Amino acid sequence: MSDPLHVGIAAFDITPPIHPEHGAWGTTPIMTEIDLPLAGRCLALRQDDRELFWFALDLCGNNVEEVTAFRAEIADALDVSLEQVIWSTSQTHSSPTVPGSNMPGGSSVTVRGEYDKAYCAEQRRIFFSRCITAAQAARDGMQPAAVRAGRGFCDTISYNRRFPMPNGGVKFSRSHGEALQSNKFFDTTIGLVVFDDAAGKPLAALFNFGAHPATMVNDKYISPDWVGSARSEIEAALNGAPAMFVQGFCGDVNCYHIFGTPAQAKATGMRLGQAAVRALPTLIPARSTPFSFAGETIAIDCRPMWTRAEVETALEKRRAFIDSLDADPGATWFDGINFPEQMLPEHRKIGVKVQTDYLHEAMRRIDAGEPGPEQLPFRVGAVRIGDVAAVLAHGENFSAAGRKIRQRSPFVHTLICGDTNGLFGYLGDDAEIDRGGYGTYSFWLMIYSAGFRLPPAKGSADRVIDTSVRLLQKLLSG
Repeated sequence: MSDPLHVGIAAFDITPPIHPEHGAWGTTPIMTEIDLPLAGRCLALRQDDRELFWFALDLCGNNVEEVTAFRAEIADALDVSLEQVIWSTSQTHSSPTVPGSNMPGGSSVTVRGEYDKAYCAEQRRIFFSRCITAAQAARDGMQPAAVRAGRGFCDTISYNRRFPMPNGGVKFSRSHGEALQSNKFFDTTIGLVVFDDAAGKPLAALFNFGAHPATMVNDKYISPDWVGSARSEIEAALNGAPAMFVQGFCGDVNCYHIFGTPAQAKATGMRLGQAAVRALPTLIPARSTPFSFAGETIAIDCRPMWTRAEVETALEKRRAFIDSLDADPGATWFDGINFPEQMLPEHRKIGVKVQTDYLHEAMRRIDAGEPGPEQLPFRVGAVRIGDVAAVLAHGENFSAAGRKIRQRSPFVHTLICGDTNGLFGYLGDDAEIDRGGYGTYSFWLMIYSAGFRLPPAKGSADRVIDTSVRLLQKLLSG
């Protein structure tokens, strides 16, 4: 006879210290003020010989290669395999750069680096020591658990930011009032799972929602953004049991107050948290076993390598935009892309330089006869906890893909989890690829995050959806 599901959870602090010269963790000079502490959670799950450690952290995130190294370091310390460690980040835009990382923190325009090498090395050691200690504590605290699951709904904190334009293009909308007029889909579902001990007392909870925690961008504040106050509301309703937030498919979804204030972030999170709390009494008992997990690496096809003419045209449009900023500091549009009005003109120039660096590398490759990558690896995972399933995907998939997975899932309860095991980038469906704009075009014109890549081709979102559903069916069949 199989063992029951055993569950343990550890809550731990990952708030960075502030270096006197170089800001949070000594890597992000602009970030110098702690609005709310950053938190981590580690959920440990075990049945028979199957054991899993699922981290959820108040971080913007790192690329897949870096996160694979993070997971391997933790797996080695716990004497488990890489696949037994899941790394989910909230993608708060108020987190600094993790020491030893090439990826930026959530503040999108800032000087960053490791100016005090010894300090940063020590901060990295402390950070991972806390993660490993939390996993060991969660493992030591495992006990048999029952499961309740269900959904809440919240349509008052987010919107689809890709506003279709009359010419067939798309605007990156930073106004919820404007964006709601498009009637474009955004997922209002709050996925909820509560683990109870033998006496019926809550041990831990998972909550899942898809929207960028981007209230504060290009700011000095360190914060989990709206995630922090939402988590606090849920934990208070569960008598202090740790609640773990897992980001959804949020590639095209913003929270209401981008470029907002700490008070707005807290108010947004309270609305989401209160919606989740209202749903807690409606959760229904679910089977907690069998417990299993699976994964599959697929190949995402890339669009064709640029031609010389395409690169020259793109470069000229960017040069013209930089020139226009001198005469019109309020200019934001170029090549079908709109920068935020809130960004200073010099910051917009920096944003353009990131793209021109990419285009110069493309030109070098064309001249050298070096092709761009034809495919990119993409890992899809799935976890089964009895009647509950979770789909795990890299990065920022668009929200409609999550809806399609949930509609096709064979499970009663399905969590849609993005920003997991590394940030791959934005992944939109075919219609959104045609529209272009930031998520499916200009985001991919940079080399600092994961080297030179070509944008994903049409059919990519469908491959992720189909693979997710196939993994869920595989777990259901045992």
